[in-house]
Amino acid sequence: MDVPGAAPPVSRRFVRRVLDLVVAIPVSVVSLPVVAVSAVVSSLVYRANPFFVQERLGEGGRPFRFVKLRSLPTDAPPAADKYTIHDLPNSRWGRFLRLSHIDELPQSWHVLAGAMAVVGPRPEMPTLAATFDPDFVAERTTVRPGWTGLWQVSADAVALIGEHPEYDRHYVRHRTLRLDLWILLATIPVVLTAHPGFRLADVPRWTGAAVPPSACPDDQAAPVD
Repeated sequence: MDVPGAAPPVSRRFVRRVLDLVVAIPVSVVSLPVVAVSAVVSSLVYRANPFFVQERLGEGGRPFRFVKLRSLPTDAPPAADKYTIHDLPNSRWGRFLRLSHIDELPQSWHVLAGAMAVVGPRPEMPTLAATFDPDFVAERTTVRPGWTGLWQVSADAVALIGEHPEYDRHYVRHRTLRLDLWILLATIPVVLTAHPGFRLADVPRWTGAAVPPSACPDDQAAPVD
């Protein structure tokens, strides 16, 4: 188990980096034709750059340029949260990209570059992160942001990250390589069904990060001795 705010052992960082590359390299290669075709369609549908570039917060709170396939009209607010996006008029193509998560495939490039990990807290926009509890923002950025993560596969991913901080807090304070593997496995049905359904209580014991049945969200966010 990693200690929040402290650098994990070199061997553990190395293993995590190997896991990132083992996942990201084949995904990047296999998905390249999908990204290429989707980029062409997005450029025709939106008549704009098919790649949407935005500043997000990375490890240590350092900003990096975050790339997604364009899935919203060019007049959409650049810092819109998911509630705002849900109410925006959009094309069938854009809704398909977002529902299928194809718009997120370019994130594998960030994993390869080392700006992101395969598993970790979702990288957030600085403007939206500014509305969260500062201590929560500082804690969740002690690790690299993830392509998928505990909050991303949760039933509460329909809300904003700041509305359910217990997921990222639990991940940062209790993360293990076994938990990362479980999250990767849990991501598959979430992507295929587009309906996240996991909660903290569903984290299995074998991950080394299971939540005690009696724990409430506040208890789950308590520091680890």
